[in-house]
Amino acid sequence: MTNKKQLLDYAFTEAVSTLNLNSLTKEVAEEAIATAMFGYAEREGYEFTKEEVHATIVAGMETMAKSKADFTFQTWTMK
Repeated sequence: MTNKKQLLDYAFTEAVSTLNLNSLTKEVAEEAIATAMFGYAEREGYEFTKEEVHATIVAGMETMAKSKADFTFQTWTMK
């Protein structure tokens, strides 16, 4: 069975995969991700609190930033 953290992560992943985050400011991106996550919850029959969504977005954005930094370093060393 899937736990709530996994559901939040699925919702976050779905949201960021449908948005072009590079074309949005941080504030707009966070709001768009939250809206998409609440849409996922409604569509799938779950309920997320604003606090849960916000915490998931913050953690997800930090993970994405770390991944981007690793990729940038790898690309730089390959030149």
